[in-house]
Amino acid sequence: MAVGLVLLAACGTGGELRPGRVTSFEGIAGTIYERQGSGGEFFFYFFEDGTWHGSSNRDLVVDRPSEIKETRFEGTTAFVTEIKGRTTDCPDAMYEIHVLENLNLQYVAIEDTCSKRSIALNLSEWAPLP
Repeated sequence: MAVGLVLLAACGTGGELRPGRVTSFEGIAGTIYERQGSGGEFFFYFFEDGTWHGSSNRDLVVDRPSEIKETRFEGTTAFVTEIKGRTTDCPDAMYEIHVLENLNLQYVAIEDTCSKRSIALNLSEWAPLP
């Protein structure tokens, strides 16, 4: 995982996405992100309220997701709670979400005891789709 990224992303930038650590969903909300690399096709859509929708079908990710996560930020730490999906039996987790130089997202686990979720998030970059 990338460590030592520039400090802040999308905070006080008028929604313009910049490399760094994410502190809110400003700048990434309203965008569909696609998993890059191994693990198969999967998409996330972020809402302003901190809710994420996930699906293996891009056309269903917003309105009929197979996964739903709720998040709140404290500084750069995102507290993640599973609402719907294959990891609802997992305890809450803590992550940082980094915006990379190529504007892809990368999740960095601070604390996540759920191997299914941790592997799915940590081993991939997530590219914004037009």
